[in-house]
Amino acid sequence: MPVNKDPFVYSRSKDGKPDLFRGLVQAGATQEIKIGEVCCFDKTAGYWVPVSEVADSRYMLAIAKEEQKASGRAELTASRYIDFYSLSPDDVFEFGLDAARALKIGDPFTLTAGDSQKLTYGAGAYAVAINIDDGHYPQEEDTSIRNQSYARVVFNPGSSYWGIMRSQSMRPGRRIITTAADLTLKTSECYNTLVLVTAAKTVTLPAVMPGMDLIVLGTGANAINVDPNDADQIRLAGAQLTAGNKVTSGGAAGDMVHLITESADGFVVINSAGTWSDGS
Repeated sequence: MPVNKDPFVYSRSKDGKPDLFRGLVQAGATQEIKIGEVCCFDKTAGYWVPVSEVADSRYMLAIAKEEQKASGRAELTASRYIDFYSLSPDDVFEFGLDAARALKIGDPFTLTAGDSQKLTYGAGAYAVAINIDDGHYPQEEDTSIRNQSYARVVFNPGSSYWGIMRSQSMRPGRRIITTAADLTLKTSECYNTLVLVTAAKTVTLPAVMPGMDLIVLGTGANAINVDPNDADQIRLAGAQLTAGNKVTSGGAAGDMVHLITESADGFVVINSAGTWSDGS
């Protein structure tokens, strides 16, 4: 059962205050909400309600800063607007985990089915939150990271009220990279990126990470290759290729392949133009 527990830790904003907004909730007799529950908008049309499924990350997320009680004074239990944390990237929150682990900076988390106040480690999954804490790291010569049952996180702007409604700066368009030579992409170049290849060359991908999203397009009549890390697979036309196998275009101008992270095992082609095949 959820309990009133405010997860806000600190804000890196200039004034040190978290970003808040007012969100509409149902009458408490219909939907009780505790302080600190991760909530989503429009799962119940027009209202914020606590998350209950991992897939609730498809909605805008926020955290309740006020309680909506099931019973009590009418003005505090009726359908009304209450304060929510908008989940700005400046704001840090502490959540329990569904299983203790030795967390590293950058570890991704998903929602936890049936528990709106816990997060679940999800390597290769779509991350709604990212670990930013290293207070449990070893000191001096030790190299063993201590297990812990909680994490200090920031939330993914792609899933948060702040990122979707507050900030136009989160919509900068795609990064464009043009190459006439073989190109090995950096991890940072595999998010919201369009790679234009102007010759018969190979684009080599880094090891897969959560949330990668890139398009590779040939501008001329040249066969191009997209080559994953040796440990990663590419799913093409529904079939998962052998780890390390590249995909190769048919050589027509405008051949395009759009890849996103499928899992810790590699990528999936979600869209393509022209003919693409297993290049082994």
